[in-house]
Amino acid sequence: MAWTMRIFGANSSEYHSVLPDTLVWADKFDCLKSYETNYLREPAFYLYPVVGITQQQARGYSKWRADRVFEKLLIEFRIIKYDAAQASKTYFTIEKYFNGTYHNTRPDKRIKYFPDYRLPTLNERNQIVQYADTVDSMYFDTCTSKYCADYKDRFPVFLSGVVTCVDDSTRAKPPIDAHYSYTTVNGGSIFNFRGNVGEWAFENGVTLGGSWVDSRETVLQLDTFHINKQNCWTGFRNVCQWKLWKE
Repeated sequence: MAWTMRIFGANSSEYHSVLPDTLVWADKFDCLKSYETNYLREPAFYLYPVVGITQQQARGYSKWRADRVFEKLLIEFRIIKYDAAQASKTYFTIEKYFNGTYHNTRPDKRIKYFPDYRLPTLNERNQIVQYADTVDSMYFDTCTSKYCADYKDRFPVFLSGVVTCVDDSTRAKPPIDAHYSYTTVNGGSIFNFRGNVGEWAFENGVTLGGSWVDSRETVLQLDTFHINKQNCWTGFRNVCQWKLWKE
Protein backbone atom coordinates (compact mmCIF):
# COMPACT_ATOMS: atom_id res chain seq x y z
CA MET A 1 0.00 0.00 0.00
CA ALA A 2 1.08 3.56 -0.74
CA TRP A 3 3.02 5.04 -3.55
CA THR A 4 6.73 4.26 -3.92
CA MET A 5 8.75 7.47 -3.76
CA ARG A 6 12.48 7.39 -4.42
CA ILE A 7 12.97 11.17 -4.50
CA PHE A 8 11.16 13.35 -2.03
CA GLY A 9 11.94 16.98 -2.61
CA ALA A 10 11.19 20.04 -4.66
CA ASN A 11 12.69 23.24 -6.01
CA SER A 12 10.81 25.48 -3.59
CA SER A 13 9.58 25.57 -0.03
CA GLU A 14 6.12 25.99 -1.56
CA TYR A 15 5.89 22.21 -1.63
CA HIS A 16 6.65 21.87 2.10
CA SER A 17 8.62 18.70 1.35
CA VAL A 18 11.64 17.31 3.14
CA LEU A 19 13.16 13.88 3.35
CA PRO A 20 11.24 11.16 5.22
CA ASP A 21 12.13 10.73 8.88
CA THR A 22 14.23 7.55 8.90
CA LEU A 23 14.32 7.44 12.70
CA VAL A 24 10.73 6.20 12.85
CA TRP A 25 11.94 2.59 12.59
CA ALA A 26 13.98 2.38 15.78
CA ASP A 27 11.57 4.76 17.48
CA LYS A 28 9.08 1.89 17.56
CA PHE A 29 11.14 -1.26 16.98
CA ASP A 30 14.74 -1.47 18.21
CA CYS A 31 15.50 -4.51 16.06
CA LEU A 32 14.70 -2.53 12.90
CA LYS A 33 17.35 0.11 13.53
CA SER A 34 19.21 -0.95 10.37
CA TYR A 35 16.22 0.33 8.39
CA GLU A 36 17.25 3.85 9.38
CA THR A 37 20.10 3.69 6.89
CA ASN A 38 19.03 1.19 4.26
CA TYR A 39 15.25 1.54 3.76
CA LEU A 40 14.61 3.27 0.41
CA ARG A 41 18.38 3.64 -0.03
CA GLU A 42 19.46 0.09 -0.75
CA PRO A 43 18.48 -1.34 -4.19
CA ALA A 44 16.63 -4.18 -2.47
CA PHE A 45 14.05 -1.65 -1.24
CA TYR A 46 13.60 0.09 -4.59
CA LEU A 47 9.90 -0.77 -4.92
CA TYR A 48 8.96 -0.51 -1.28
CA PRO A 49 6.46 2.14 -0.16
CA VAL A 50 7.70 5.33 1.43
CA VAL A 51 7.02 5.76 5.16
CA GLY A 52 8.07 8.24 7.82
CA ILE A 53 6.27 11.20 6.26
CA THR A 54 3.65 13.58 7.56
CA GLN A 55 0.34 14.23 5.86
CA GLN A 56 1.59 17.68 4.88
CA GLN A 57 4.63 16.14 3.22
CA ALA A 58 2.38 13.78 1.26
CA ARG A 59 0.32 16.75 0.12
CA GLY A 60 3.46 18.64 -0.86
CA TYR A 61 4.72 15.74 -2.94
CA SER A 62 1.34 15.43 -4.65
CA LYS A 63 1.54 19.06 -5.76
CA TRP A 64 5.16 18.64 -6.84
CA ARG A 65 4.19 15.56 -8.86
CA ALA A 66 1.35 17.37 -10.64
CA ASP A 67 3.70 20.19 -11.64
CA ARG A 68 6.37 17.80 -12.91
CA VAL A 69 3.93 15.70 -14.94
CA PHE A 70 2.36 18.74 -16.56
CA GLU A 71 5.78 20.28 -17.21
CA LYS A 72 6.96 17.07 -18.90
CA LEU A 73 3.88 16.97 -21.13
CA LEU A 74 4.34 20.57 -22.22
CA ILE A 75 7.99 19.89 -23.03
CA GLU A 76 7.08 16.81 -25.06
CA PHE A 77 4.50 18.84 -27.00
CA ARG A 78 7.18 21.52 -27.55
CA ILE A 79 5.06 24.16 -25.90
CA ILE A 80 7.81 25.04 -23.44
CA LYS A 81 11.54 24.31 -23.42
CA TYR A 82 13.29 22.15 -20.86
CA ASP A 83 15.01 24.30 -18.25
CA ALA A 84 17.74 22.45 -16.36
CA ALA A 85 18.68 25.52 -14.32
CA GLN A 86 15.43 26.27 -12.53
CA ALA A 87 15.86 28.28 -9.33
CA SER A 88 13.63 29.34 -6.46
CA LYS A 89 12.12 32.13 -8.56
CA THR A 90 12.00 30.39 -11.93
CA TYR A 91 10.73 26.87 -11.21
CA PHE A 92 7.74 25.59 -13.17
CA THR A 93 4.26 25.30 -11.68
CA ILE A 94 0.87 24.78 -13.25
CA GLU A 95 -0.30 28.13 -11.91
CA LYS A 96 2.67 30.01 -13.36
CA TYR A 97 2.12 28.47 -16.77
CA PHE A 98 -1.57 29.35 -17.01
CA ASN A 99 -0.97 32.81 -15.57
CA GLY A 100 1.75 33.46 -18.16
CA THR A 101 4.44 34.11 -15.55
CA TYR A 102 6.67 31.10 -16.31
CA HIS A 103 9.44 32.71 -18.37
CA ASN A 104 6.72 35.05 -19.69
CA THR A 105 5.38 32.19 -21.80
CA ARG A 106 1.89 32.81 -23.10
CA PRO A 107 -0.28 29.75 -22.38
CA ASP A 108 -1.39 27.75 -25.40
CA LYS A 109 -5.15 28.18 -25.82
CA ARG A 110 -5.44 24.54 -26.89
CA ILE A 111 -4.27 23.38 -23.47
CA LYS A 112 -7.23 23.66 -21.11
CA TYR A 113 -6.79 20.77 -18.67
CA PHE A 114 -4.13 19.96 -16.11
CA PRO A 115 -3.41 16.92 -13.89
CA ASP A 116 -4.39 17.31 -10.25
CA TYR A 117 -2.53 14.76 -8.11
CA ARG A 118 -3.75 14.59 -4.52
CA LEU A 119 -4.59 12.31 -1.62
CA PRO A 120 -7.82 10.28 -1.96
CA THR A 121 -10.97 11.39 -0.18
CA LEU A 122 -13.01 9.03 1.97
CA ASN A 123 -15.63 8.84 -0.78
CA GLU A 124 -12.98 7.89 -3.34
CA ARG A 125 -11.62 5.33 -0.90
CA ASN A 126 -15.01 3.61 -0.84
CA GLN A 127 -14.90 3.38 -4.64
CA ILE A 128 -11.38 1.94 -4.49
CA VAL A 129 -12.41 -0.73 -1.99
CA GLN A 130 -15.46 -1.74 -4.02
CA TYR A 131 -13.43 -1.95 -7.23
CA ALA A 132 -10.57 -3.91 -5.67
CA ASP A 133 -12.87 -6.39 -3.94
CA THR A 134 -14.83 -6.95 -7.14
CA VAL A 135 -11.72 -7.52 -9.26
CA ASP A 136 -10.19 -9.89 -6.72
CA SER A 137 -13.43 -11.83 -6.27
CA MET A 138 -13.67 -12.32 -10.04
CA TYR A 139 -10.11 -13.62 -10.06
CA PHE A 140 -10.70 -16.20 -7.32
CA ASP A 141 -13.95 -17.34 -8.90
CA THR A 142 -12.10 -18.35 -12.06
CA CYS A 143 -8.75 -19.50 -10.67
CA THR A 144 -8.62 -23.22 -9.84
CA SER A 145 -4.96 -23.72 -8.91
CA LYS A 146 -3.89 -24.86 -5.45
CA TYR A 147 -2.06 -21.56 -5.13
CA CYS A 148 -5.34 -19.69 -5.52
CA ALA A 149 -7.22 -22.08 -3.25
CA ASP A 150 -4.79 -21.40 -0.40
CA TYR A 151 -5.36 -17.68 -0.72
CA LYS A 152 -9.09 -17.96 -1.22
CA ASP A 153 -9.42 -19.54 2.22
CA ARG A 154 -8.27 -16.27 3.78
CA PHE A 155 -9.75 -13.76 1.36
CA PRO A 156 -9.21 -10.82 1.33
CA VAL A 157 -5.45 -11.30 1.43
CA PHE A 158 -3.22 -8.63 2.95
CA LEU A 159 -0.18 -8.21 5.17
CA SER A 160 -1.06 -7.57 8.82
CA GLY A 161 -0.10 -8.53 12.35
CA VAL A 162 3.64 -8.72 11.63
CA VAL A 163 5.58 -9.56 14.78
CA THR A 164 9.05 -8.01 14.93
CA CYS A 165 11.90 -8.21 17.43
CA VAL A 166 11.20 -11.82 18.41
CA ASP A 167 14.34 -13.15 20.12
CA ASP A 168 16.19 -10.13 18.75
CA SER A 169 15.51 -11.40 15.25
CA THR A 170 15.02 -9.22 12.20
CA ARG A 171 13.63 -12.02 10.07
CA ALA A 172 10.31 -10.21 9.77
CA LYS A 173 10.70 -7.61 7.04
CA PRO A 174 7.84 -5.12 7.14
CA PRO A 175 6.44 -3.88 4.90
CA ILE A 176 6.46 -5.66 1.51
CA ASP A 177 7.21 -4.71 -2.06
CA ALA A 178 4.68 -2.14 -3.29
CA HIS A 179 4.14 -4.21 -6.44
CA TYR A 180 3.60 -7.50 -4.63
CA SER A 181 0.23 -9.12 -5.14
CA TYR A 182 -1.25 -12.58 -5.41
CA THR A 183 -2.97 -11.66 -8.65
CA THR A 184 -2.57 -9.50 -11.73
CA VAL A 185 -5.95 -9.58 -13.43
CA ASN A 186 -5.12 -7.97 -16.75
CA GLY A 187 -3.25 -5.35 -14.81
CA GLY A 188 -6.49 -4.35 -13.08
CA SER A 189 -5.65 -5.17 -9.48
CA ILE A 190 -4.99 -2.50 -6.88
CA PHE A 191 -2.08 -3.84 -4.88
CA ASN A 192 -2.06 -3.74 -1.08
CA PHE A 193 -5.04 -1.47 -0.61
CA ARG A 194 -5.49 -3.04 2.83
CA GLY A 195 -2.73 -3.77 5.31
CA ASN A 196 0.97 -3.48 4.46
CA VAL A 197 1.30 0.32 4.74
CA GLY A 198 -1.50 2.68 5.72
CA GLU A 199 -2.26 5.63 3.45
CA TRP A 200 -2.82 9.27 4.24
CA ALA A 201 -6.28 10.44 3.24
CA PHE A 202 -7.35 13.86 2.00
CA GLU A 203 -9.12 14.52 5.30
CA ASN A 204 -6.94 15.91 8.10
CA GLY A 205 -5.30 13.35 10.38
CA VAL A 206 -6.97 10.37 8.71
CA THR A 207 -5.24 7.30 7.27
CA LEU A 208 -6.76 4.43 5.33
CA GLY A 209 -6.57 0.67 5.14
CA GLY A 210 -4.63 -0.28 8.24
CA SER A 211 -1.06 -1.58 8.11
CA TRP A 212 1.37 -4.36 8.96
CA VAL A 213 1.35 -3.41 12.65
CA ASP A 214 -2.44 -3.90 12.91
CA SER A 215 -4.12 -7.25 13.44
CA ARG A 216 -6.14 -8.80 10.64
CA GLU A 217 -9.30 -8.41 12.73
CA THR A 218 -8.65 -4.69 13.20
CA VAL A 219 -8.04 -4.11 9.50
CA LEU A 220 -11.23 -5.95 8.57
CA GLN A 221 -13.30 -4.00 11.10
CA LEU A 222 -11.81 -0.55 10.51
CA ASP A 223 -10.75 1.20 7.33
CA THR A 224 -10.01 4.66 8.75
CA PHE A 225 -7.46 5.44 11.42
CA HIS A 226 -6.38 8.66 13.12
CA ILE A 227 -2.73 9.55 13.69
CA ASN A 228 -0.95 12.82 14.42
CA LYS A 229 2.63 12.22 13.25
CA GLN A 230 4.75 10.20 10.86
CA ASN A 231 5.60 6.58 11.62
CA CYS A 232 7.05 3.47 9.99
CA TRP A 233 3.70 2.03 8.88
CA THR A 234 2.06 4.97 7.09
CA GLY A 235 2.68 6.24 3.57
CA PHE A 236 0.36 7.45 0.83
CA ARG A 237 -1.07 6.84 -2.62
CA ASN A 238 -2.14 9.46 -5.15
CA VAL A 239 -5.28 9.81 -7.19
CA CYS A 240 -5.21 11.97 -10.31
CA GLN A 241 -8.03 14.00 -11.81
CA TRP A 242 -7.76 16.05 -14.98
CA LYS A 243 -9.23 19.46 -14.26
CA LEU A 244 -10.27 22.35 -16.45
CA TRP A 245 -8.22 25.48 -15.77
CA LYS A 246 -10.48 28.36 -14.88
CA GLU A 247 -9.02 31.85 -14.92
